[in-house]
Amino acid sequence: MYRLPDLTMIQSDLLLEFENLIALVTPVSQSHRQLAKKHWDSIAKPLDSLGEFEKIFQKLSAIYESEIPDISNKCITVMCADNGIVKEGISQSDKNVTLAVAKSMALGTSSIAVLSKAAGSKMMVFDMGIDSFDTEIYSLGVINHKLMHGTNNFIKEKAMPLDITLRALLTGISIVRELKDNKTKIIGTGEMGIGNTTTSYELSAAILNLPVEDVTGRGAGLDDIKLNKKIDIIKEGIEKYGFRDKIFLDSIKSEDKSVRVLAVLDLLSSLGGLDIATLTGIFIGGSIYKLPIVIDGVISEVAALFAYFINPLCKEYMVASHLSREPVASIIFNILGLKPVIDASLALGEGSGCAMLFPLLDMVLEIYTKNASFSDIKIEEYKRFV
Repeated sequence: MYRLPDLTMIQSDLLLEFENLIALVTPVSQSHRQLAKKHWDSIAKPLDSLGEFEKIFQKLSAIYESEIPDISNKCITVMCADNGIVKEGISQSDKNVTLAVAKSMALGTSSIAVLSKAAGSKMMVFDMGIDSFDTEIYSLGVINHKLMHGTNNFIKEKAMPLDITLRALLTGISIVRELKDNKTKIIGTGEMGIGNTTTSYELSAAILNLPVEDVTGRGAGLDDIKLNKKIDIIKEGIEKYGFRDKIFLDSIKSEDKSVRVLAVLDLLSSLGGLDIATLTGIFIGGSIYKLPIVIDGVISEVAALFAYFINPLCKEYMVASHLSREPVASIIFNILGLKPVIDASLALGEGSGCAMLFPLLDMVLEIYTKNASFSDIKIEEYKRFV
């Protein structure tokens, strides 16, 4: 039978700090959303002809509380961490790949580094829990926020203590605050960590109470044998900690915020990863400091989902970049009420979808700010009949 965890004094203090921060989240400005909508309608083009892009800019105006959004200073934050569940043989690769790719990111040769440069975006790489004592990566530019040398194998014990989860969340929030202080206008979310599709499937199946088979994909590429093993491991993890129990399922939907938040954090601690926990903090930080946060692939999506369960207002500050090929991706976006504008069967991760979205937003901004209006060319505006 599930029961909420008992907290140490340190955990209680960190939880109080976290709860005080999430209480700062407020709704976006609906008046500015309407102002942006009127602005679009005044532009000399068919109504709603830029589809979801128009809705994105209405959201940006609502977040910034400005008719003309400023997205000039972009940054993609990449959280790197290892996952103890890799020891169960659920991945093609071993943990050494996490360190190698983090180095490649810092050297500017990884996929996300190349894409970020092409998109005109800054990129920041964080070591949240790479399982290595290699310090060379810090001299290369990786930022050291290591909280553990990889998480624990959740089949044996909880992935991480609750205080570590809270520190990861608070780190994510503080990163957003620092970026805002440095004039960043929009943040993309990326990650790197072997085994993190498994933790993503695990968390989404548990928090949404879905059959494991419905949410689990092949990750970086698994054969049928390893895929079936991954599914069995995910089921075992969920059952081990009682996350199918009615008490848990009621707790994560509780109207009592303290109960709901603690249950969600317990799930994240038991089965999650340091990358996902920190990204969850990034999404919460965006809603506190009023910055739009762009969702990348399924790992980033799961972090966004957890932010939403912690405080539903967080979804008002989220922008979807692309629809991942992973099975659970569309389910999560439906819950968040988001529609990604890129549907290209992407599965690269690292923040790649965010980098691809940024130039599209820049182009749409040009139309929003420079396209002739109906009054400029002296013709009557289109009228809305529905």
